[in-house]
Amino acid sequence: MKAKFEIAIAKVEPYQRYLVLGVAIALFGGLVVFGGVWALVIAVVCMFVGNLLGLIVGAEMMRRDVEAEMNALRFQYNAASELAYTLAEKLNAAAQRAESAERDLLATAAEKTILRAQLDARADETA
Repeated sequence: MKAKFEIAIAKVEPYQRYLVLGVAIALFGGLVVFGGVWALVIAVVCMFVGNLLGLIVGAEMMRRDVEAEMNALRFQYNAASELAYTLAEKLNAAAQRAESAERDLLATAAEKTILRAQLDARADETA
């Protein structure tokens, strides 16, 4: 019977497990303590109290799970923000290096053009 009870609990959603457990404890507690016809009346009251207790405990467990998930999401968000900032810095550095290389290339091309013009002028003088 214990295995069937565990299987039934496993099939219930995580937060409803506490509700089912509270109802079961309340029902069997009422039956054991009061017994007889009054057991049905008391069982209904105990089931109501057990439902409330299960809801309260389930809500608290859900709140804790949500809080843990939010903390994990905040951590991931902070890590993603740091990564984006690092990538932006690297992109800016690469863009500055590219601009510097372009200026150097233009300066080298201008110098080559000047030297070529001087070489052509000397070649014309000697010819």
